[in-house]
Amino acid sequence: MLKQISTFLLLTLLALSCETTPPSSPDTTPTGNVSLSINVDHSTSLSAASKIVLIEDFANVSCVPCVNSNKIIENLTTETYGHSKLVAIKYPTNFPAPNDPFYLAAKPICDARIGYYNIFFAPTTVIDGIFKPVSTDSLAVIAAIDERLAVNPKFNISVSATLEGDYNINVAIKFDDTTGVNMNDLYIYTVITETDIEFSTPPGSNGETKFYDVTRLMLPSNEGTSVRQLVDLGEISYEFKDALLSSWNLQNINAVVFIQDKNLKEVYQSGSTFD
Repeated sequence: MLKQISTFLLLTLLALSCETTPPSSPDTTPTGNVSLSINVDHSTSLSAASKIVLIEDFANVSCVPCVNSNKIIENLTTETYGHSKLVAIKYPTNFPAPNDPFYLAAKPICDARIGYYNIFFAPTTVIDGIFKPVSTDSLAVIAAIDERLAVNPKFNISVSATLEGDYNINVAIKFDDTTGVNMNDLYIYTVITETDIEFSTPPGSNGETKFYDVTRLMLPSNEGTSVRQLVDLGEISYEFKDALLSSWNLQNINAVVFIQDKNLKEVYQSGSTFD
């Protein structure tokens, strides 16, 4: 009888475990280069800025609540608000299961953002760097987004990209009102994400097969670009060789750009290449 109980408990623990079979190694075959140009636009060609809120979401392919939170975020970005008001970046975590294929493919980036926000569990949703509503509570997430949309933006970010063999990203920053902002603490981050990634079988134990807005690259590095340096120079350009991988669907690649105070963590403005 004791042996039967022990066997039952073992099977139950295995069923409830968030561990998953380790996936095959991510494809690291290079297929192209990436270039990034950032400049301060002093002209009046940029339209008046509208606030665009940034969602940074931390999830895992073996996290059961992440299924619900991912659906909430996808609906908010594509239906409720649209990308003209809301953009998302998904940073995969190594918990509860360490073998999330998206985490393994972008480990340095994910570790940097996990450490920056002190993320301890998945899902965790961060709104504009300062709010952490319960990820599975759509009303709480919406309330945080609405509060940030009511803030007058201090910057206007225009992002464009071309894909002709290489992926060329152009970012124009216009300063609208920087009163009270410590420019020395501001950094610009450019993140390349891939959306509509679909598996024939779930890569983790939560049953999900389709994923959106997954982090692929952060340019020029995890540290971003100093706004003060940009102001002093006027324009900064970077070229990254062998940055694009053959396993990515380049038609589903987008660039998300945001300006953040490194100390306060507040994201002042965002922009993207989403239509």
